[in-house]
Amino acid sequence: MNDTLEKFKKDHVNNYKNALIENVKNNTNVLVDEDIMSLLKKPPLDSMDVIKCKFLDLAKKNKIVLNTENLNEMMDKYRQDLVKVCRILKKIRIDGLNSKIVEFKLNNYSDVIKFTKKDFIDINKEIKKTIKDYVKKYCEDNILNKIDCVFLDDTDKEKKEKIIADITKFVNGIYQRQLLENVDFKVLVKDTILINGTKEQNERYLFTLNNSRIFNDL
Repeated sequence: MNDTLEKFKKDHVNNYKNALIENVKNNTNVLVDEDIMSLLKKPPLDSMDVIKCKFLDLAKKNKIVLNTENLNEMMDKYRQDLVKVCRILKKIRIDGLNSKIVEFKLNNYSDVIKFTKKDFIDINKEIKKTIKDYVKKYCEDNILNKIDCVFLDDTDKEKKEKIIADITKFVNGIYQRQLLENVDFKVLVKDTILINGTKEQNERYLFTLNNSRIFNDL
């Protein structure tokens, strides 16, 4: 009889851990596929594409015409490459958090697994570094190194050089900084949601453990 009850409790613990793992997966999927992806993929409106708008604004100020077809293709390639990074971000976060769940030893049946802000520090640093590195790489590869394609052959050389300098400064400065700040905010929100969701899962686990007649006999 005791062996049967012990098995029930072990199954309950395993179900509890699996539920937490599922919470991590769902929370991370929403963070990456919806929140972070919205910052990286092509915006629904051209007016929301800050890099493209910067190009057009500088062209207007300098009274020149850009090759908008090449500009669109350049920006599409940049964003398509950047979106591919999302699968890396998922793996970093899911693997990091799940390892805590799997490795946690429930020495007493009343023990619970908790996430605190400290548990996210190293994971979030790695996520931020990954995004920062790839954004820098793809800005360089797909925009700054291909920037000549957006200018017409008869564009004034001095105006062209000025626009290139301004775009380079913008892309390497304000754009990347604001992007990373937005990512930080979205990550922080999802971290808080996961912390609270884990507390709720803990309460359900303990409630079942303490109130089920099956477990009261152990």
